Amino acid sequence: MDLSDLPFELDTIVNAREPLLRVGMDADKRPNRAQAAARVLAPPERVWQVVSDVERYAGRVPMMDKVTLRDEMATVGLKFRIAVFSAKFSFKARARSEAGRMLELSHVEGEPRDLVLRFDVLPVEDPAQSVLVAGIGFDISSLGWLVKFFLKHHPEIQYGVFPGSALTLVDTLRREAELAFVPGSA
Repeated sequence: MDLSDLPFELDTIVNAREPLLRVGMDADKRPNRAQAAARVLAPPERVWQVVSDVERYAGRVPMMDKVTLRDEMATVGLKFRIAVFSAKFSFKARARSEAGRMLELSHVEGEPRDLVLRFDVLPVEDPAQSVLVAGIGFDISSLGWLVKFFLKHHPEIQYGVFPGSALTLVDTLRREAELAFVPGSA
């Protein structure tokens, strides 16, 4: 699943007041991926510090319960709370990066299958700002009986999973980068 293309023109992202979103569809015209892009009020170096600190995703990104990174292999535990119980999934992903610019986690084993998480950090004209693009895609049907049950009885849910996930990723990491950045310290 390729999430490497920029979903919008850079100027469009910089001038947008809110994050922008693009949803991709599979051959059956069902959502299977999404990219969210947002302007960040912090320089690319600060955004990269947050994006590249994969092991801290567990404390930053909702639903990520535990994350470890050894060499180029990330192990991620996911925990979804539903009413009075939780559903847990885990996966291993190969981490690939271009320092300061791009980080991609690609599914090796576990659930959800075919998972790709990708983050791109882009410089803009103002050196105290940058653009963050977060992309996610996976096989939603690989998430077990509970998800299949919900999708069977509420198929509309599938249209919110990928956009919600991409927006959560970009907003969570954007806020973290802006939180610790003091203008003029770049």
